[in-house]
Amino acid sequence: MAQLTPLKCPCCDAPLTPPEGRGQFYCQFCGTPVSRPQAPPRSEADDSYVDEPQPAVAIPEKIEVEELGSDLRIAWRWFNWSVLFLIPFCIAWNAFLIGWYSIAFSDNGPPGAFRFIMMVFPLAHVAVGLGLLYACLLMLFNQTIIRISYGNMSIHHGPIPAPGNRTIPVDDIDQLYIKHKRSQGKNGTSHQYPLLARLKSGQEVNLLPRHSELDVSRAVEHLVESHLGIENRRVAGEHRD
Repeated sequence: MAQLTPLKCPCCDAPLTPPEGRGQFYCQFCGTPVSRPQAPPRSEADDSYVDEPQPAVAIPEKIEVEELGSDLRIAWRWFNWSVLFLIPFCIAWNAFLIGWYSIAFSDNGPPGAFRFIMMVFPLAHVAVGLGLLYACLLMLFNQTIIRISYGNMSIHHGPIPAPGNRTIPVDDIDQLYIKHKRSQGKNGTSHQYPLLARLKSGQEVNLLPRHSELDVSRAVEHLVESHLGIENRRVAGEHRD
């Protein structure tokens, strides 16, 4: 039986224990990226080895990918052509509310309790108008940037503030996978494909929001797992084509 050679960091010479299922990881002492030594090729007669090639994953044109050594950058804009139809509706909606409140606050506005009713009545419409404006700004100007560098994976949505910004140590990641969520609404059934990370602690972390497009979630999963050397394994509840 061949004797196993202990794995050490090429920079600080510290003894290392590679995480399970990871081809590349980071030294916990100095942060140097380390690649797991390749295992010797298996014999064709070895019946325990089953080759299950992963299907090719197409990278959408809108996704920009930059890879330099152990660093990876993935970026894409949130622009959607539907915003061109949403903008006129947003302008008309909010213009009506501005006109309404201009009358309510003017000297010629209704007196007493009627003025108060005129100010309070459209508050729900104001919330809708602000939501429309926020959605338009997100689709026009925002982008998502995912970076893997110095042992961390960071996800940033901006420049307009949006939920979901986070940083995760890559050595804590066990698997990435896509969920398929269906929701019923007035316009029928909507399908959502959020990308999640299952950590070694068993915790699940949302990486991309529910409204993410399936091809984007699939491409990000493939790019991150390939870069980090994470073996693609099935996860309970994972979306499969």
